[in-house]
Amino acid sequence: MARSKVPSEERVFSLVLALVASTSGLTKHELLSSVYGYSDRYREDAQRASLERQFERDKEQLRELGIPVEAVDSPGEPGNNQHTRYRISKAALQVPAGLTFTDRELMMLRMAVLAWREGSLTDDARRAAMKLESLGGGRDALSIGVNAGFGTAEPSAPALLAAVEAGQLVEFDYQLPDRDTPLTRRVYPLQLHRFEGRWHLIAFDAHRAATRVFLLARISGPVSVCLPADDDPDRPSAPAALIERAVSDMHELQLATRVTVRVRTHSRADARLARGAQVRSEDAGSRVLEFGTVDLHELAAIIASYGSDAVALEPPELRARAIDLLRAVDATHGGGASSPVTEPDGGSR
Repeated sequence: MARSKVPSEERVFSLVLALVASTSGLTKHELLSSVYGYSDRYREDAQRASLERQFERDKEQLRELGIPVEAVDSPGEPGNNQHTRYRISKAALQVPAGLTFTDRELMMLRMAVLAWREGSLTDDARRAAMKLESLGGGRDALSIGVNAGFGTAEPSAPALLAAVEAGQLVEFDYQLPDRDTPLTRRVYPLQLHRFEGRWHLIAFDAHRAATRVFLLARISGPVSVCLPADDDPDRPSAPAALIERAVSDMHELQLATRVTVRVRTHSRADARLARGAQVRSEDAGSRVLEFGTVDLHELAAIIASYGSDAVALEPPELRARAIDLLRAVDATHGGGASSPVTEPDGGSR
């Protein structure tokens, strides 16, 4: 059977919408010929049997998620599954009585769902996502131009999340910015935590018998599950305190590491970096922002990615790293090492 271009989570969600919307239920023919993810292939006779098997698998997936798909026999032909009507009771997707969300809260919850995507959501989270979408209303999180999801830069996320839930020990290569080759780390993943717009792994390091925080973007290669060696410590039995302390340390580091950046007013750099920042000065075309960070290397790369819309001012280490990155790009694309770096107001340095 030719593969559909529709992602499986979109097909299953479209099936849920159709089954909930129909009060009397829909036959298999009606579903396969009209539901997004099935209908694009239903017109080809050779694919009907494969599509029916796909439909049966999708039904079982929904039932495993705790969403009961009801099957109602036709009064005239009981037992004939071609005439059986399928439906989902709206009560199965209702949120608890008295629980309501504003449009903004719905949007933020949808963004949280997007951030994890189908492959890394737990069963409970997938059930919650289905109920969330059934509420309707609010803005589509994709419409606000924010990509909250794990992208190709974080391919390790699903494996790490699975290890968190299973309490497994894993190994991966970790590339520090000041080293030529990655280091192999052997850790018990405790939590994936988003901080400063980037995903971090809070883990208990088996080599150091201490909590460590890793930036997912620096994990290179696969994440491998491994059996504990005789000299490996056990996984912490109460990781909540370790996680809380790690997050607290990140906040303390952020407060201690202050930076200033000049951004072009109303640019994408301004929109991203201004959140939580103090405006130190402002003129007709730009303003100077002050804020904290936990990672000067990553911030330098972000600033450089905005070109002339953002210029690092302080500390000198951040400014030097951003300039080096810009000059490397300039040299790669045919510029000279001495090419000036343009300030947002049109000046150069």
